[in-house]
Amino acid sequence: MRNIFLGKTWHWALIAAISGLLWLAGNAKLHVIHFNSFVITLLIGSVVVVLLVTRTTKPGEQVTREPIEDPDAD
Repeated sequence: MRNIFLGKTWHWALIAAISGLLWLAGNAKLHVIHFNSFVITLLIGSVVVVLLVTRTTKPGEQVTREPIEDPDAD
């Protein structure tokens, strides 16, 4: 299963938690009633999640199925 679900277990848990929070926000119609607050919270949350994932991924750790090739400098 590690070859199918790349990344750490808590990364997948984070995706599930975020999906649940977005569902709750949609269910409460926050994107309609409090649009500005919703967008600001969404942007800040996105930055935090991206930073968490990138800071905890070690250099050389496999994060994609296919290897990422460096572009030629020629």
